[in-house]
Amino acid sequence: MMRSLFAGVSGLKNHQTRMDVISNNIANVNTTGFKKSRVTFQDMLSQTLRGASSPQSGRSGTNPMQVGLGMSLSSVDVIHTAGSPQSTGVNTDLCIEGEGFFIVGSGDNIYYTRAGNFAFDFNKTFYNTSNGMVVKGYLANASGVVDPNSSLVDINLAAQMTSPPNATTQTQFSKNLDSRDLPLEGTDTGIAHTTGTPTTVTLNAAKLPVTEVSITGLTEGTHYTVDYVNGTVTILAATANGPYDIDYTMPNYSAPITIYDSKGETHELTVYYTKTAANTWEVDSSITTTDASGNTVVNFLSDGKGTLVFSAVTGQLDTTLSSVSDATLTIPGADALNVELNFNNVTEYAGDFTAIGFSQDGYKSGDLQSVSVDTTGTITGSFSNGQNRALAQLALASFANPAGLMKVGNSLFLPSNNSGEPDQGLSGVSGRGTINPERLEMSNVDLSQEFVDMIITQRGFQANSRVITTSDQILEELVNLRR
Repeated sequence: MMRSLFAGVSGLKNHQTRMDVISNNIANVNTTGFKKSRVTFQDMLSQTLRGASSPQSGRSGTNPMQVGLGMSLSSVDVIHTAGSPQSTGVNTDLCIEGEGFFIVGSGDNIYYTRAGNFAFDFNKTFYNTSNGMVVKGYLANASGVVDPNSSLVDINLAAQMTSPPNATTQTQFSKNLDSRDLPLEGTDTGIAHTTGTPTTVTLNAAKLPVTEVSITGLTEGTHYTVDYVNGTVTILAATANGPYDIDYTMPNYSAPITIYDSKGETHELTVYYTKTAANTWEVDSSITTTDASGNTVVNFLSDGKGTLVFSAVTGQLDTTLSSVSDATLTIPGADALNVELNFNNVTEYAGDFTAIGFSQDGYKSGDLQSVSVDTTGTITGSFSNGQNRALAQLALASFANPAGLMKVGNSLFLPSNNSGEPDQGLSGVSGRGTINPERLEMSNVDLSQEFVDMIITQRGFQANSRVITTSDQILEELVNLRR
């Protein structure tokens, strides 16, 4: 048989393969994350009719005489150029800008994909909507910190549907105390007292709670007790006969702020400002709680006290002369409160009183309301208590030779012997790309190029079919020589 017949057959067969690849590319022109393939050809072995000879005795050499035996496939390469991002408006749709693949899995089987059409199922598992594969990444701890050195796990937020409460540990107060104010002081005189019988006096205080109470010659706790909240003084039975004069001071202002205990229960911390001298204010505090019967109880604290001293020139707080202790209180059924009181932003100008409790770091528990994904692949949860916390972070994988990956369908890839091992980690690190939310990567198929390739392939197939037809005609002439 003629060699041209077999050469033509190889041309038909391999151009058909190229047509198969082109048709697959065109079929997937709108497939999310699809990577097109291309076919390259190479010639087959050649039959040597005469070898080459070197120049000798003044005669030039001769070239080899060879007849090719057809063509074969050289490669079918996957082209991993990036497809165009398409905006979807869905925050869980993700697109990789740059190198890398999303890591998905089913059980112990791990796959890699550029298709980022993800969503959360009813069990709060992050999965690929086209094939059900679960997205892999790193879960955050209770503080919202992700450890990229931990093991890859399925991203499931079922255990993070609630944000735990956080007890208040710091409060900040700000704005102005009126420097024109004068100390508010009072004296109840001639209080009769007989040894052997306790004497209770309600002070004529215009403002409660009173902040300082003193009786000349007597010691609080030893000779008398004070209910600062209600403004009552009890002279103990063992105290010597009176009469006595009771001196007391009253707060010029008070400023409340809501705080939280370790169970997320709210309490009202109230700070009282008492002018004691020019540029000097005394600070006292109380915390409102609820008793076992549901009654509101105002706890005037033995701490949470101190002195604020302001500069006579600038009206700013002099932090070297000022000092206020933390406010502490034992809470039944919860951890004891220990709250730092910060007055660094309080001023004393000749203006209206505007001092407020500006901020505090506690909050109650909350339920997960929504999630969002940012360019680092961090999944952030928004909770009903106003808190936002990182819940998980997607991992990406890159390969030394992504063209060596094996397609396994469903827009998935598996490593091969020539792809290299996956380099897994966070996006934007070690050459891995960044994540673009609300977008999907489209197919990188260029229809104009595919149609041109299809025409070239068709003509190549036609030409090879003509070779077979012509070779058949020559053989027919040869057979007909015997007639």
